[in-house]
Amino acid sequence: MLHPILAQKRLFYGFMAGWITLFLGHTLFLSYQYLPFADALVDAFIYNGVFMILSVALYFPLAYPEDCTRNAFNKKSFFYHAFHHITTGMVTLAIWLGASFFLSTQLLSQNTEYINFARSSLPMRAAFGGMLIVLLISMYHFTSFYKHLEEKNTREEQLKKMLKEAELKALKAQLNPHFLFNSLNSISSLTISDPGAAREMLTLLSDFLRYALKRKEETLLPLREEIKNIQRYLEIERVRFGDRLNCEFDMHPDCLNVHVPAMLLQPLYENAIKHGLYESIDPVCIQTHCRKRNHRLEISVSNNFDPESTPIKGEGVGLENIRSKLLLFYNRTDLMSIHRENNNFEVTISIPKST
Repeated sequence: MLHPILAQKRLFYGFMAGWITLFLGHTLFLSYQYLPFADALVDAFIYNGVFMILSVALYFPLAYPEDCTRNAFNKKSFFYHAFHHITTGMVTLAIWLGASFFLSTQLLSQNTEYINFARSSLPMRAAFGGMLIVLLISMYHFTSFYKHLEEKNTREEQLKKMLKEAELKALKAQLNPHFLFNSLNSISSLTISDPGAAREMLTLLSDFLRYALKRKEETLLPLREEIKNIQRYLEIERVRFGDRLNCEFDMHPDCLNVHVPAMLLQPLYENAIKHGLYESIDPVCIQTHCRKRNHRLEISVSNNFDPESTPIKGEGVGLENIRSKLLLFYNRTDLMSIHRENNNFEVTISIPKST
């Protein structure tokens, strides 16, 4: 956990300038009203020095519970934060007064006038210190809010950049060029043997491409539309592979209206066909299961494959693209799991919230 003041030079310089100003004001005020200049200088140095050290350390007990409860902020956590902040402030104030009083009276132990002043001024110092602690807590919360806002803006900029790159690489990364060329060749052959099937396949291919390229500004689409486009893709591939390609969809109706990142699932089916059908002559069954569990949407896509076949080297845009999308949309790295057992390969994706 990096300290925002120590990690950023601009904040550090502002922080030091504030304490130097406070130190000078403290010294001038005491020397003008109550103490000789030398005693006022010692008093200001000790009280402000100790407070400055404590103010730096104060960030960590404030930031840790905030990080732990940020994703579940409710009435209970609000009272917890209030109690925690009040307790932390009072403990900090007590440590500051006790340590500063001890050091200053030890250093000026021969000065009876100063010791009497130090004792009588404790209530005034406590009130002033309390206001400073409230100001510091407010400043730390503002800094934390600004930090999280910057992180959110950075993720949004990364997402926009990725979407723009996806637009330029749509046919390469999302739509396998071999799939497009093979589909056009199949349509060309069908125009002679079965013109009706050729027209149907051309319509499917057109709808599939339109889905991939339309509404580029949209980042989330209902799962219903995503699955419908996946089925178009599979129908096109089934023209080439025939009975070797089998698909099963087990989709609970509650899942279909949940919004997911567009084209999130496409690489899973491309991989299933590439590693299942391209590398083997055996039939391949792609199974899709979708359920809501613990306020999450879980989608699993599995397929059988030949474990003895030589895998085809790809461009690394399949599963890695899915991980990148999940990270940018949900800021999580644990939303995709891969399970390989015998001749079955399964990928499970978890969507944290339904929208």
